[in-house]
Amino acid sequence: MGKKRNEHKRREELVEKYEQNLADDKVIYFDAADFSLIFDHYIDHLYLDDAEEVIELALSIHPTNDELKMQNAKAMIYTGRQEQAEEYMKTLHDDGSTEFLLLKIENLLRLYKTKEATELIDDKIEELTDDLEKADFIAQVGFLSLDVDDYFEGIEYLEYALEIDAEFNLHVYVELIDAHEMTGSYEMAIYYNNRLLDLIPYSFDNWVNLGKLYALNRQYDKAVDAYDMALTIKEGNSQVLKMKALTLYLNDNAEEAVRIFNSCIKSNPDDESLYDSLIEGYEYLERYDKVEEVISEKERRFGSEGIVIRRAMLALLMNNVELAREFMELVPEEEQQTIDYFMLEGELMFEEKRYLESEAAYIKAALHSPRNEEVIDRLANVSVAQEKYEQAASYLEELLKYDPTYPTARARLAFVRFEIGVKEPFEKAMERFSEDELRSLLRVVSGREEENLSKLNRERLLIQLNEAR
Repeated sequence: MGKKRNEHKRREELVEKYEQNLADDKVIYFDAADFSLIFDHYIDHLYLDDAEEVIELALSIHPTNDELKMQNAKAMIYTGRQEQAEEYMKTLHDDGSTEFLLLKIENLLRLYKTKEATELIDDKIEELTDDLEKADFIAQVGFLSLDVDDYFEGIEYLEYALEIDAEFNLHVYVELIDAHEMTGSYEMAIYYNNRLLDLIPYSFDNWVNLGKLYALNRQYDKAVDAYDMALTIKEGNSQVLKMKALTLYLNDNAEEAVRIFNSCIKSNPDDESLYDSLIEGYEYLERYDKVEEVISEKERRFGSEGIVIRRAMLALLMNNVELAREFMELVPEEEQQTIDYFMLEGELMFEEKRYLESEAAYIKAALHSPRNEEVIDRLANVSVAQEKYEQAASYLEELLKYDPTYPTARARLAFVRFEIGVKEPFEKAMERFSEDELRSLLRVVSGREEENLSKLNRERLLIQLNEAR
């Protein structure tokens, strides 16, 4: 650890000296090894223009240095000149090093020459006899696969590396966790996060990440437990407290979430996001007097931006359409092209049953934020209000594509299909439901709320739902 820290310090000092010489327009000279460290710094931080300038200067001073030539090839690869890099590497001395081999493999992966890359990888794996060396090489290939966004291939290599040696490189676990999260495999991400915690049980970051993963997997109780463990390591950490409170919202425990947000504000009164979260919590609890108090306090601390729109939305929540209209007319001109304003306009027009104008406002909101789930949800609602059922179904399908568990979306899609009366899309919509969800839906549409439908199998449930349609 000490050696790595010293190397990092040395690299930072060299970069500082190099940049100071540039600023002072002084003659720049470093030996090849120092130039190499400066180049690595810029590559690691993805300062690619700076990296190219450094390597060009370095080679003008040390034109025969093999290490610098290899880094020149890396600069080509990272700046999208893979074909040029491929030809350039043919001119370099191949010393048989793993580093040079990995560079060739990386370039082939970026050129989508997967077959050629795989042949090189397999040959090297077969050649290696030391387990630790083999695991390290396979892990490096996994990292490269992830770098080119081939998550499934990357996962396969990294898991293979861990089969050989489960503890040789803890960074493998970190990359596996991220890769499984990126592919939506939250259960596997949780599994590897827990394995990592077995190795380093007092890691604050890993407990926080576990909480996030449980929340993504909708295991909210476990998420809260993970955040509590993180808070035993760093007591009172405001970021973790916020994450815990937001998870409590999702777990229908708004009272406790509000309590936490209030305590966070006492500790961090200048964190504006806390006030927004607290407002949402009080709105959920229908504590509208408290909402007004928090809005006023936010205005006092951070100014009036967005405040009038907030108050208009509060008026709508309290079913005071007339007051909402008065507030809307007071919204400053510079805020009238924001998504919040378009949402307010859409809500107000909807309440006034001016559906075409409401739809137009939501469309403007969608143009402002194309994948906003709340906006798509509202567009589906206003489409239903206008009896544009096919359009509503399209919006709901889009919503479910972005979030398959979006509240009520599947049930609403089924009802829309009832209205459309087209058999095939309805049956396709029904495929999304579990048997328990089908029973709940049948109770609603048939009025058989109290009836025990547990004996009906899936086929019978679908028949009866079709009859109800």
